Amino acid sequence: MLSTRAFTLTAAGDVSADDLRSLRSWLIDDDELRGRVELRQRDPEPGELGSLTDALMVAAGSGGALTALASVLISWLRHRTTDVTIKVTRSDGSGVEVSAQRLRGIDGPALSAEVDRLAGQLGAAGPPAVAAADPPAVAAAEPPAVERGEAGGPASA
Repeated sequence: MLSTRAFTLTAAGDVSADDLRSLRSWLIDDDELRGRVELRQRDPEPGELGSLTDALMVAAGSGGALTALASVLISWLRHRTTDVTIKVTRSDGSGVEVSAQRLRGIDGPALSAEVDRLAGQLGAAGPPAVAAADPPAVAAAEPPAVERGEAGGPASA
């Protein structure tokens, strides 16, 4: 039986709701992801008109769908002209961050390796390991301090 994993994609940097809708369009153009991507909208703050798109929700099984998600995300980021970072968070709170700036300079085998690395990280059960020798364009996102077992701010001596 194939299990489905839920991912939340949020953006940092110079990103608008239109950018997230653009990413959604790229994602649903892929056969593996069609019907598995939804816009998440938050309620407007006082004084704002209408709800705002703040994330994408993606349901993906293993294998092909994870590779499709990784491939489409990396392709979309490479076409951005601004510095955009997309954080992909699993339902357990762990996740990875992918930066457009770090992807622009890679081609061919290195690009294929980044797709494979991201797909592997998305399929991992917990926080992914990141090789220290050659920093990848895809970096592990650190879970919140509470999930790491830290009680709050810096330890007092």
